Amino acid sequence: MTARQVYVWHRYPYGPSHSCDKQLMLALDQYAKDHGGTYPAGEVSAEASLSLLYPKYADASVLCGKIVPVKVTQARLASGKLLTPETCGWHYVEGLTLSDDKRLALLWDKARLGHNGERTSDGGTAVLFVDMGYEQVTGSEWDGFLAEQAALHAARKSYVE
Repeated sequence: MTARQVYVWHRYPYGPSHSCDKQLMLALDQYAKDHGGTYPAGEVSAEASLSLLYPKYADASVLCGKIVPVKVTQARLASGKLLTPETCGWHYVEGLTLSDDKRLALLWDKARLGHNGERTSDGGTAVLFVDMGYEQVTGSEWDGFLAEQAALHAARKSYVE
C-alpha cells in the first residue's frame, strides 16, 4: 500500500461519500410539513422509519449515509424492504415533530464523519435539529451533547405524558 493509499484510507475510512446531510434535512422537513408536522415514525426501528422518505423525499444515495454503500441501500429499498441499522448510516431520532424544542437533535452520522465521509480533525460531526438547524459538534463536546439530548428528551416525555 502506498503512502497516498494509507492517507486516503485513514482520512476516508468508508471511502469518499457525499450522502448529503443537508439534502436529508430538507427531505425530513418536507415530509413533516406534508404529514401534519410529524417526522417519519412508527416502524420497527428508527432506520425503518427513515425509509418512509423513499422515494418521494429522498433516494438511496441520501438514505445510505456515509458508511453503507449506496448499492446495499438501493437494493433493500428497491425490493420493498425497510432500512435496518446495517443498511442505513444515519442515527435518526424517531418520534419528533416540528413543534418540539428546537434544541432536539433529529439526525447525525453514525460514524461521526465529516460532510464528505472524512474523519474530522476533532472527532465531531454535523448534527441536524428539528428546526432545520445544522451544527458541528466536536469530539470533545460529544458527551455533553448526548447528555443534553437525554435531558431534553426526558423533559419532552414528562411534558407529553
